[in-house]
Amino acid sequence: MANRTAAAFGLLCVIAGAYAPTLAFAQAEEFVPETVTTKERMDPGQNVFVNMQNWGGGPSVAYIYDAKDLTLKGSVSGGSQSHFTISADGNTAYMASGYYPRYDSGAGEHVLQIFDVPTNALTKEIVLPYKLAQYTDDIAFLRLSSDEKLIYIQNATPATSVTVVDLTSGTVVQEVPTPGCFGIYPTLEDHGFSTICNDGAFTTFTLSEDGTSAESQKSAKIFDPDADPIYLSSDRAEGNLLFISYHANVYRLDDSKGVIEKLSVTPIAEGVEGNWGTSGYSVVTYNEPNGILFVPMHSEHHDGSHYHGSEEVWAYDLKNKTLLYRSPLADLTAIHVTDEEVPQLFGLSLKNTKIYKFDVDPTAKFAAKQVAEHSDFGFATTLMASP
Repeated sequence: MANRTAAAFGLLCVIAGAYAPTLAFAQAEEFVPETVTTKERMDPGQNVFVNMQNWGGGPSVAYIYDAKDLTLKGSVSGGSQSHFTISADGNTAYMASGYYPRYDSGAGEHVLQIFDVPTNALTKEIVLPYKLAQYTDDIAFLRLSSDEKLIYIQNATPATSVTVVDLTSGTVVQEVPTPGCFGIYPTLEDHGFSTICNDGAFTTFTLSEDGTSAESQKSAKIFDPDADPIYLSSDRAEGNLLFISYHANVYRLDDSKGVIEKLSVTPIAEGVEGNWGTSGYSVVTYNEPNGILFVPMHSEHHDGSHYHGSEEVWAYDLKNKTLLYRSPLADLTAIHVTDEEVPQLFGLSLKNTKIYKFDVDPTAKFAAKQVAEHSDFGFATTLMASP
């Protein structure tokens, strides 16, 4: 027994001796921590932007996706309850939002932040009057002038007004009172904007070159706010403004003469069984090369159902006043189509917290088919794409 114990002990010593150099070497090897790096610039290419509004006191974030496959490329962030827009070339992003040290009491601050999109870098901050509209995001709340020298910002305290900022000097140049009116729709020439009023008319403000003064002119009644209310969402067709009502009537308006004029009203759901109405928040988007309007729609609509998710997205030929195709795309609450001969359509779903990409086939009456999706990470009601 003693011999067996001695032999076992000797074997263990041999094994330990064999591994001793290796163990000593492993203990002596220096630990080198991994260095985390970031890309200096995003990959080039067309981008899609989704503004995720934060209503819980934390930062809002605009996520930037690759238009090809919705790969997440980058992001920029600001304060709470953000509104967002981009420059015409897609290289500059603007976010107006709030910073609240104690959230529900004490002082706060509203700020316009300007970002370089390719690098996601903050380039400038401009403190705003403490009046920013704290409302579900709409593209109509933060708009650039046609020459991108001024930016217009929607206020509500609840009194409504528009802050005008000179982007060259980085200063607030005036606050334009807009009593009873809401939304900002910049003119295509010079400095100015129109806004929707609660009596169904529009007021157009013509600003001086430096944005420091304004003259206004109110239109005749354009729509009935009780019988046929319109969304804040808008787009342009051949220079004209397009709005759509909860009952799916498209209002085409001319704002080129210093006052809004109604050109036509087109009921796109007329004669379609099922009592169809418009669905969501960003609900009217127009493809200029083909003259096609895309609208999310749901059946059996009623008062209060206008923000429900879609059942279908309709492709409507606005020139020939013809419903071309009804793509079965469910739960969308915002859509955006690109201005290309072969359009790309993007959509958001509040229910699913996702962004989607759809290929659109002009040879098949502009039918739309999903080809990609990605999480949008939170409460988002607006999206836009760069050229």
